[in-house]
Amino acid sequence: MIAFLNGQYLAKDRVCISPDDRGFLFADGLYEVVRFYHNRPFRLREHRQRLENGARELRFNRCEFPEFDEVLMNLIEKNQLKRVESAIVYFQVTRGAAPRSHRFPPPETPLTVYAFAREFFSAVEEQENGAGAILVEDDRWGHCDLKTIALLPNTLAHQKARDAGAVEALFVRQGLVQEGTHSNVAVVKGGVFYTPPLTRHVLPGITRQAVIELCREADIEVRETAISKNFLLEADEVMIIGTTVEITPIVRIDGKLIGSGRPGRLTQKLQAAFFRLTHNM
Repeated sequence: MIAFLNGQYLAKDRVCISPDDRGFLFADGLYEVVRFYHNRPFRLREHRQRLENGARELRFNRCEFPEFDEVLMNLIEKNQLKRVESAIVYFQVTRGAAPRSHRFPPPETPLTVYAFAREFFSAVEEQENGAGAILVEDDRWGHCDLKTIALLPNTLAHQKARDAGAVEALFVRQGLVQEGTHSNVAVVKGGVFYTPPLTRHVLPGITRQAVIELCREADIEVRETAISKNFLLEADEVMIIGTTVEITPIVRIDGKLIGSGRPGRLTQKLQAAFFRLTHNM
């Protein structure tokens, strides 16, 4: 596997990151995961813009990444992924390597830029038949709208879900549903598509925005509004949305069936529309 590190393409097993890198010491970094369908990136510009917005918020010494597009396309080619149905490219930026200190390193410290690509397979059975989720209290930091690499609460919650036989954990803060550990969440009630509004506790998902656009094209009413735990559990349909999960129906939450316990009509309609969108780019 060929990876990218600080301007060089090299075998992934030859990649060396400094032990003084602030990503390693402080989780002081950002990342993006871009999905490729038949060699075509899905919303590449939006991913780059979100990365650059995050770099400005974290006060990186460089907030534009013009190499982003080229690196991703080169990794797909160098790893012979141009002919596969689906692949992902992971792109990470940290504040760089410097002697450990809470204060920022000197402004001339180069950022560490790392990326890799691999073939990716959707969880087709979960998307067709639905999956389970659990609810967990949201104990994350106060800037979940930034796609940082500080994901320990997410990984702990996700493993708790897996241990319970579910595929995702949904964070609840003060009685309101926020998002999943690696996905956005949406609810269908009475034919209306509900999803939590973008706040500091909700990542502005690229796929989330695409699905909202599909709803509006199909004359499905969209309401970006607070969703209570009770409203979620009494919904007709629930789905998680994201780069890797695409649109996955959630048919059980904490063991309680959602709606009929099967993927709902509107979820399936959006799945079909999303498939057309991603395979006809």
